[in-house]
Amino acid sequence: MKWLVLISVLVILSQCSAKSVKIHRRHQLNHHLGYVKPETRVIGGIDSPSGFAPYQVSIMSTFGEHVCGGSIIAPQWILTAAHCMEWPIQYLKIVTGTLDYTKPGAEYLVDGSKVHCSHDKPAYHNDIALIHTATPIVYDALTQPIKLAKKGSLPKAGDKLTLTGWGSTKTWGRYSTQLQKIDLNYIEHDNCLSRVRNANWLSEGHVCTFTQEGEGSCHGDSGGPLVDANQTLVGVVNWGEACAIGYPDVFGSVAYYHDWIEQMMTDSGTAC
Repeated sequence: MKWLVLISVLVILSQCSAKSVKIHRRHQLNHHLGYVKPETRVIGGIDSPSGFAPYQVSIMSTFGEHVCGGSIIAPQWILTAAHCMEWPIQYLKIVTGTLDYTKPGAEYLVDGSKVHCSHDKPAYHNDIALIHTATPIVYDALTQPIKLAKKGSLPKAGDKLTLTGWGSTKTWGRYSTQLQKIDLNYIEHDNCLSRVRNANWLSEGHVCTFTQEGEGSCHGDSGGPLVDANQTLVGVVNWGEACAIGYPDVFGSVAYYHDWIEQMMTDSGTAC
């Protein structure tokens, strides 16, 4: 009888244990800031008002996970970071026209991407990519493209640049779905070079912001837009010290990659 009782207890415990096991679709992506959680965002920001940043998109998996941010730059083109393209494109979709990515204005499947062939050569350089949607994005009051910074142009030291993104409001914290915005100060290249921990990760293809500790980008803001007062896209979120701990945030310079972006949006533009 004692053996029967023991066996029954073991069976019950094994069933309870099995129910607690969580099945994961995939491992989290390995990233220079640690393991990237889906859905993390701007630190120190505020909720974006209605109609704000109509160029902002959420790059999502078809399983419903927010992967990265991006910007509409043409009817079938989204500009983002190269390190956001670790998901196979058949499992990606683009959400537009909303401040809450769980309530899409519209969704578009992805049928192609173009990643800079020198991405991560050397480390953290050329972190830029384009996504092509299967059908043209329909523009309306909440969905609009943004113009690109001109080749050779740069903000001035201290200029206010606006970052938007989704995710947690503290490192590894719980996320909310409301798009956040924050104004950050542009800092010149030499200033940024003296502030970052690893100067080898910084190149002429980057622009930097720094305001104060507790304000900046975080995991999952990757690929998202940095925009100037003239509603011009000047940066794409690349990397930083996680998260807003007193070091600059580093963005791919749209002006620096302007010609590459324009070429990639043509049939003759080939990438990796």
